[in-house]
Amino acid sequence: MPSKPILFQAAFTLSGIDNDNQKENPRSRFPRSGSYKTGGYKTGGYKRGAIFAAVASIFLAACGSAASSTSSSSAVAATVGSPTSKTLNLAFTADTQPPDPDVFYAGQGLAITNSVYEGLVQYQQVPVNYTGDLTFTPPATRAKIVGDLATSWTVSPNGLTYTFNLVKGVTFHDGTPFTSTAVAASFARRKAVNQGPAYMVSDVASVDTSNPYVAVVHLKQPESAFLDYLASAYGPKMESPTVLSQHAGKDNAQTWLATHDAGTGPYYISSVTPGQEYVLKSYPKYWGAKPYYTTINIKIIPSISTQELELRSGKITMLLHGLSTSAIASFRSDPSFHVYAVPTLETPMLWVNPNSKLLSSSVVRNALAQAINRAEIVKFIYPGRASVAKQIYPVGELPSNLAVDNPTYNPKALAKVLPSSAASTTLTLGYDAPSPSDAQMAALIQTQLAAAGLHVNVRSYTSTALYGYAGNPAGAPDLLAVTNWPDAQAPDTWARIVMTPTGGLNYLNCSVPTGTSYLNQGLYTTSASTAQSFDAKAGAAFAASGCWDPIANRGDTVVAPTWMKGLVHQVPVPRTLVLADLHP
Repeated sequence: MPSKPILFQAAFTLSGIDNDNQKENPRSRFPRSGSYKTGGYKTGGYKRGAIFAAVASIFLAACGSAASSTSSSSAVAATVGSPTSKTLNLAFTADTQPPDPDVFYAGQGLAITNSVYEGLVQYQQVPVNYTGDLTFTPPATRAKIVGDLATSWTVSPNGLTYTFNLVKGVTFHDGTPFTSTAVAASFARRKAVNQGPAYMVSDVASVDTSNPYVAVVHLKQPESAFLDYLASAYGPKMESPTVLSQHAGKDNAQTWLATHDAGTGPYYISSVTPGQEYVLKSYPKYWGAKPYYTTINIKIIPSISTQELELRSGKITMLLHGLSTSAIASFRSDPSFHVYAVPTLETPMLWVNPNSKLLSSSVVRNALAQAINRAEIVKFIYPGRASVAKQIYPVGELPSNLAVDNPTYNPKALAKVLPSSAASTTLTLGYDAPSPSDAQMAALIQTQLAAAGLHVNVRSYTSTALYGYAGNPAGAPDLLAVTNWPDAQAPDTWARIVMTPTGGLNYLNCSVPTGTSYLNQGLYTTSASTAQSFDAKAGAAFAASGCWDPIANRGDTVVAPTWMKGLVHQVPVPRTLVLADLHP
């Protein structure tokens, strides 16, 4: 049930913990829950103002609480694990969706799916270097797409045919050779499963497999973002056609792949203990560079404070995300650890409900955007770890002069356009219950809107409830503060899932037909410049609607012992640290 709709409920959740997605936050419109079973590799298969002063006091109290917790944890001897161990111990804050690449559409579990499976292409991995400075540096441009299981590729002039030359000598974890047959089977299976990421292959008409080491993909219509779809951390992964056939069952092998895997990656799923632990083992016949760590244990530890204690005592090796500002300061002052700033495209944003009577006018919605002090929110919640959002798209997806969304802060503008009924109307501002930083954002927006003359109650919602409102708006809040990220670095992979009528993250059902039309024209073209032009026009239309107010461009934070090396990740999506590259 939602918690009490008052400011102090939001403040109570702060506790200094920036622990987004304590419960896995599925991004698909119809999230699927999965069962988990245990088994073994080979024997059972593989598994895997005054107002601001008041708010400031709340934040200080919360940080003080966290600081005392961190202070006590720093008294623990920092043994920080062993640099010679071949076992990597990690932690998730909650159990994840099934690690089935055609179903998984959340956050933390990417560490599993991207260690076990591989796609045809990927975004060029970016080193995460230790500089001692956590200042957020957003990506200036889109990442380069490079080969993964494809050595090279060509695209026909009409954009309808993609020819991929495949890596030879690759085997799946069940021993099946990787050939073009697997490409066809993997694309077909993603379509058939039809979960959140299925849109990425919806325009695939066929795959020519006549040459085992050349996959020729034919599209129904050109898609300017097709390679970005394939490079996405959520993109189609290659799956063993043998496994898919033998364990198809009645659900296209979804039951099997909830607890087993069918990948080619450097690790396979050795075991799963429901709600407690995932164990990955290195695949002896992996075609690429062999990982240093032969075993990865990923425990489910809901409390970040407990994770901090276990890191300091050497029970876990790294903290992958979710640290409070005070905890970050504590680890930065500890010579046993390095704290890394990881650039991502995470975007804290305010959704505005056009179906709300008071907010039905775009004039009111745009004036509301002027009443929100984005810089103040960034200063309070993400000090030094975010920048103020100035575009409707995540930073770096388009040049900074395109799709601009940077309203001048002017709370008086809202008071001028509010109808007289506003004085007797109370709006509901929701946030994602598992995310304390979203609760912080909601609390500050509440006070800012109060200063502009709007009465707002803050209320938490479960992730399941929020995703249920997309396409079924009855009972949805008037405003919603949530942090999310695009599927890839193509602008289409943000706007399509957040701002179009069928988008799984269009929580409050705002429809901007002009924007959707421009977005489609940008997708179905062979010209990169034409795509960019239409994406910019779409962004301008979406921004003008006032339905979405981006607040910040945010990065992620990782803590590791000073001896840990080899930190690299993919920029667009958080939690994509490449586990196979880690080493002492």
